[in-house]
Amino acid sequence: MTETKGKKALSLCILRVLEQHADKANPLSTRHIIEYLEQDYGMIAERKAVGRNLLLLLEMGFPLSTYQENGKGYYLRAEEGAVSHEHNPAALDAYLRAPRSERTEREIMRLQDQVPVFVSDAERKKQPDRLFETLDLLKEAIEKQMQVSFLYTVVRTDGKKTPQRETPFTVSPYALFLAEGYYYVIVSMSGYGRLLHYRCDLMEQVIVTDTPARPADLLIECRDGLDVAAYVNRTIYRTDVKEQHTVLCAEHLAGNLIDAFGDAVRMRPEGETICAEIDAPWEMVHRFLTENLKHTTLLAPAWRRAQIREELLSALSTYPQG
Repeated sequence: MTETKGKKALSLCILRVLEQHADKANPLSTRHIIEYLEQDYGMIAERKAVGRNLLLLLEMGFPLSTYQENGKGYYLRAEEGAVSHEHNPAALDAYLRAPRSERTEREIMRLQDQVPVFVSDAERKKQPDRLFETLDLLKEAIEKQMQVSFLYTVVRTDGKKTPQRETPFTVSPYALFLAEGYYYVIVSMSGYGRLLHYRCDLMEQVIVTDTPARPADLLIECRDGLDVAAYVNRTIYRTDVKEQHTVLCAEHLAGNLIDAFGDAVRMRPEGETICAEIDAPWEMVHRFLTENLKHTTLLAPAWRRAQIREELLSALSTYPQG
């Protein structure tokens, strides 16, 4: 079956199938759920995988009536009201993992606006009070577009926690998100040309400052708006999102291109150079460009080209003349 996008992505698609096609009078069998998954989402799923993910929906707290309970099939119990994402933080984690669509983007935006307001009492009992004080302060700073300062603790490979440094970090916060059971904040920091994220439970002495935050659209990654789902998938779940790149290379790099990208690269000669169309994750293309800096030029996409330029200018500034 196609479950490469994660169990919670399949669970979310099953949830949508139940919301749209099932009710108490018309419960769905596993077979019908599989048919709707293929019809609505182009997702091919095995019966056992659907069963596992139905159980996952139950674990996530959704009001699911099961075949074992009613003897007919699966539906969401209307008497318990509409599915309340606001009181189920796991729903946001599911949406962040889900296949990209306009619907998931709308839900992510709506749910992001609720973090950390929708945290349930049960969830609060699992976490230290300090975490939710931190979340409230971060939400306040994001709404007021102000910077925050904080101390940060690092979890070492042996499990021990140590302060990252004695002086506070000062950052511009943009969004909160939940992933893998942890709350994070997406920020920018002076001197860095890209977004960063910090685990909120490892932040201490958080203070909302009187300094306005750096506008997100000044960052290359946010020129078209901050895409929380893409950021989370790239940095937390390490999703290999492929992008289209056009690279101009010296002729002698033809073999290197094939070694690095295989069937993902298409090449055509242009004079004494090669124009390569590469369909691969940015991390792979970035590595190739930096390893062959003198003999390659990134032509497209334009925003990645600008990103490379900013990185080079930033590196150059650390080596002043004289």
